[in-house]
Amino acid sequence: MSADAGSEAELEQARLELRRLGYLDHGLERFLLQDALRPRQPLRRMALLAVKVGLLTGAVLAAVLAVALVVANGSVAATPLDLPVLFVHLFPPAAAAAAAAFVVLASAVLLVLRFYPVRRIEAVALATALVAGLAGLALGLWQARETLAASGMTQRLALALGAAAAAYALVRLVYQGLLALAIRFTERPPAAGRDAWHWRRWASGAVLAAVLLLAVPVMLAARDVGAPPPPLLPVAPGERVLAVGLDGVLPEEVEYLLRRGDLPAMAELARRGGRLLAYARPDEPPAAFWTSLATGLLPPGHGVAALDSFLPLGVRTPLARSGFLRAYLHRVEVPLHLAEYRPVLANRRSAFTFWELASRGGAPVLAVNWWATFPAPPLPGLVLAHDAYQLLRQGAAGAVSAREEAPELQRAARAAAAVPLAQAGDGGDGGPGGSGGTNGAGGSSGSGGSGAPGARRLLLSALAPAEAVAVAERAVRPDELYRQVFADRLFRMASPPRAAALYLPGLDIAAAGWSGGDVAWADLVRAELGAADRLLARALAQPGWGSVAVVLDPGRRRRGSGGRVLLWQRRGCGGGPAATTPEAVASGLLRTLGLPQSAELPAPPAQCRWPEPPAVVAGYGRPQPRRLPGAPADGGDEYLQNLRSLGYL
Repeated sequence: MSADAGSEAELEQARLELRRLGYLDHGLERFLLQDALRPRQPLRRMALLAVKVGLLTGAVLAAVLAVALVVANGSVAATPLDLPVLFVHLFPPAAAAAAAAFVVLASAVLLVLRFYPVRRIEAVALATALVAGLAGLALGLWQARETLAASGMTQRLALALGAAAAAYALVRLVYQGLLALAIRFTERPPAAGRDAWHWRRWASGAVLAAVLLLAVPVMLAARDVGAPPPPLLPVAPGERVLAVGLDGVLPEEVEYLLRRGDLPAMAELARRGGRLLAYARPDEPPAAFWTSLATGLLPPGHGVAALDSFLPLGVRTPLARSGFLRAYLHRVEVPLHLAEYRPVLANRRSAFTFWELASRGGAPVLAVNWWATFPAPPLPGLVLAHDAYQLLRQGAAGAVSAREEAPELQRAARAAAAVPLAQAGDGGDGGPGGSGGTNGAGGSSGSGGSGAPGARRLLLSALAPAEAVAVAERAVRPDELYRQVFADRLFRMASPPRAAALYLPGLDIAAAGWSGGDVAWADLVRAELGAADRLLARALAQPGWGSVAVVLDPGRRRRGSGGRVLLWQRRGCGGGPAATTPEAVASGLLRTLGLPQSAELPAPPAQCRWPEPPAVVAGYGRPQPRRLPGAPADGGDEYLQNLRSLGYL
């Protein structure tokens, strides 16, 4: 009894001292420090304090993370009401994580106070809180580095002020919690004269900062929702452009084959004034890189930063950029049906491609299998969506821009899949005027005439039968179909397409888990590049081309390394540095089409002579997020499963 009475007396003395020093005058301090003045069991006391700190800190962190998500995904202006909904989604995990982190910090502080008696307990609490706050600030800025790099000065300033305010609130909450715990376990108040560091004077400022953290990005984004398109883009007559993307090709492979003379059409382009240029690229998903090439903008500008996205319940804009929250969304919210898991669809792309801009006014265009084209947007000409080989066989909606062409292309895809793997004479570059020929939109083709064994026969000779069938189905047959459809439509359209784009990812897909040996792989690379080269030769036989870009990227075979682009311009290409950027290549294609120079895009590659633009505009505008005609009602589940089967997810 006497021991309990003595403990009560010590607590009462500590209570009076805290009140004298001003620690109990403010509601927040009283909310946390009152636990230091009540006799409870140690574990219960720490648990209750951890819950209180977790709730308060979780609210701050959830607000910060909600703002970061909408800013990173560029949806603040379009759907500002996503902010409070995301706050509700993020508050439970943020509060739980904050409570757990506080328990760890509190345990460390108590160990220090137990083995190293410290006279000024508030100094220990403050030092620990500062370390936690600065670590949180550094982690947040690191996660937001790409968004900050692509933001304007005003947005950077707003994000920096918001992060600083959040760090201040985090330091304050952790400090008060640790101080309460230290007071209870040491049973003595802080040193006299601290006067609570006048925390109570800054409480209203912290609340105001939290409000600004939510409101300022909304106002900034509302003022700048992207460059509005001019009422009428001034255009020059321009010329046709062609872009061919080959994924999974190393620079040394294409240079070796060019020296050997195995790629005569590409070599002829180089002899006629083209340049083989190098480019560097970051380690980013293929969808982000190839969309940059098609739009001339970096991922923060075109909105395609990942292959998949999450749509939390009640949120209108899918989250393609989720950073370290991806694990929580994927492993917790999706299984609990609190979020949908879906691919990045074409209507999430926030910039126009060069073929979309070329189609204004009704000019036909041709785009086959390019990233971020599912569901295929309705354009004059033909757009065959990314991964159309699988989508057509499944009868999925959105695989073709023109619904009336879907039945014919579905038959072509199923016919390509039905060709026996051992059938001789594959090559699949098809098209009128070629040695292979096609049947309609893409039946079986004859010999490619490359002098090398066909890709399908190479697979049979290098791999076990089951593995050969799997690689052919995932990589070789789709590329055959894409080459056939591209060649067929290139010559079959009533008017030649003003802009044409073809993406061939077969080598990149086949390289994943390849077990056939280096020699067989080299033969497969030569066969696939040879088929693409023959298709290029037939395409170049058409008149009117002003620019041609053949992009050969290492893809996932060598992540984060540069590739090569063979760039040809009718006016000629000369000297200068042997390097460029994908965004500059897109700018050159747009300049050739006769479009004005956008201030959002870099200048075309300096190695070539480009026509003068008819004008300089602030930008080409932004397509508004919308449901495209023919889009699947399920959000693209079949497309998502196909990406997973191809090894992208």
